Amino acid sequence: MIKKILVPVDFSAASAATLRYAESFAAFTQATEVKVIHVFTPQVTTGDALVILPMGELMDQRDEAFDTFLAENPAPKGLVRKSELLLGFAADKIIRHSEDFDLIIMSSTGDGDLLEQVFGNIASEVSQNAKCPVLLVPDQAIFKEYNNVLYASNSLSLSRRAVLQFRGFNELFHARVHFVHINDEEGQHEGKRESLFAPLFNNPDPEFAFEIQEVTADSVQKGLVEYLQSKPIELAVMVTKQRGFWANLFHSSNTKQMVLHPETPLLVLHLED
Repeated sequence: MIKKILVPVDFSAASAATLRYAESFAAFTQATEVKVIHVFTPQVTTGDALVILPMGELMDQRDEAFDTFLAENPAPKGLVRKSELLLGFAADKIIRHSEDFDLIIMSSTGDGDLLEQVFGNIASEVSQNAKCPVLLVPDQAIFKEYNNVLYASNSLSLSRRAVLQFRGFNELFHARVHFVHINDEEGQHEGKRESLFAPLFNNPDPEFAFEIQEVTADSVQKGLVEYLQSKPIELAVMVTKQRGFWANLFHSSNTKQMVLHPETPLLVLHLED
């Protein structure tokens, strides 16, 4: 069950859209609390040191900006929203707070495409190290009930633990699941269909409809993009151990290649080592 949702914001239009998405998600799933946090990291500039305001004044200004942001994006009626301004490094604070929450919902995009914004930045670090699942929301996404979910398959994501973790999440939606396995050009992900999906069928019967698709593409990223473009998918799901996920998935030097359709959120589920 998802009861407590953490939503980091940075006052951008993308994070405002993410907050709307998160609170619509919370209302649909009957979550009991949405906590909105903003982490203020003072920046040292090369300008005249005499114009640098005392920390107290800087925090007061940021607190006022936070209040304005929340007022401009009011919570839906009946939803409990909490908020807190924090001082420190954003990724560290978000990861620390994740221990007390069931889900983080945060923006994956800014002005550029997904990988330019996510790879190596705060969203990437949180996705790798958070203590709860992370839902990354592109700025064009609007929450609607998940009827079709893409579940990127590999030996890790089709382990019993991973499938059971995802099944718990999908109990909220009973979405049809598209288990999509990419056979890339180098053959690194090829394998016998029976052995690849054996863990799934060794589990108790899933309480959702599903289909298995094997796609041949030049890369995992390209195969996922093409599938998302061809199907009415509302959510993509990937499973990772808490380290190495982004580095392993995005090994290509072409980091401008998007792994997601710009309207499709990505749920990152973690398996402990």
